[in-house]
Formats: sequence, structure tokens, C-alpha cells
Amino acid sequence: MWNKIYLLMLAAAVLISIVLVYFASSWLQSIGAPANVIENYSYYSNIAKIFLWISTVVLLILANVVLWKSRKSWALWTSLLYFAAFTVLQTFWLERLFHQFKQASLPLSSGILWSPLLGVLLIVLMAVIVFFNQYLVKRLHDKMYLPEQPVGELPEEVSVDEKRV
Repeated sequence: MWNKIYLLMLAAAVLISIVLVYFASSWLQSIGAPANVIENYSYYSNIAKIFLWISTVVLLILANVVLWKSRKSWALWTSLLYFAAFTVLQTFWLERLFHQFKQASLPLSSGILWSPLLGVLLIVLMAVIVFFNQYLVKRLHDKMYLPEQPVGELPEEVSVDEKRV
């Protein structure tokens, strides 16, 4: 049941994120005044970034439940993949389009585009968080529900003295 809930939430998050990224990119192809384009792009871009963070946290919480119930960590790594895909989409593609738009529309604007480097750092940080999250949840689960210890090897011969004890 938790797997289905997770997959439904993931599908909804992917759909909403795609729509928000599309709205932001569509403003960059607008023929309106550059000030209005920049304002509306920033609005939708910020909403997309905030939604990405909130949906990632919700997906990680659900992934922890899936990991706790089934002892399978596929949902954690799928959440990381979701975060990485949309971070790459926003920082490498969308921010580069915005940077090119600003240089074409506002000739005085220049600068270095730092968002791809920030995106890579965020993805690496999230991967570290997911890895240690998985480690901690599995350790806590093992401490709470001790795994059955296999029976050690029995001696082949039992002496008569040992049977009386």
C-alpha cells in the first residue's frame, strides 16, 4: 500500500514540476517588455524551486516509511533521482536560458553563471543525505526488530555427561 502511495505522490510531483518549469520557460519566449518577462520568469522559477524542495522532503518521508515497512530502499533513491533530474533541468537548462535572455535583452547585464555549480553541489549533498538516511533507518530497524539469529552449529557427538546437565 505504501508503495502505491509513494508512486502516486511521485507522479503528482513530477507532473506539477514539469508544468512549473514549462511556465517559467514559456515566459522567456515572450515578446513582452523585458522587465515583465524577468519578473514573471522569476516568479514561476521561484515557485518551481520551492515546490521541488517541498515535494522532495515529502517524498523522502514517504520513502522512509517504505524502507521501514519493506526493508527496500528503492524509494529513497528514486526520490534522489527526482530531485537530481529537476535540479539539472532548472540549473543547467532553465537558468542558462534566462542568462541568455538577460544578455540579449539587457546589454549591460553580464556575469558568470554559477547556478550549474550550485546544482551539482546540491545533488551531491542530497545524495549524501539519502545515503546516511538509508543507513540510519536500517540500523534503527535492526535495533528495534532484532533479526533472528541462526542456530549455531551443533556438535556432532554429545557425551553422556553433557546430557545430564
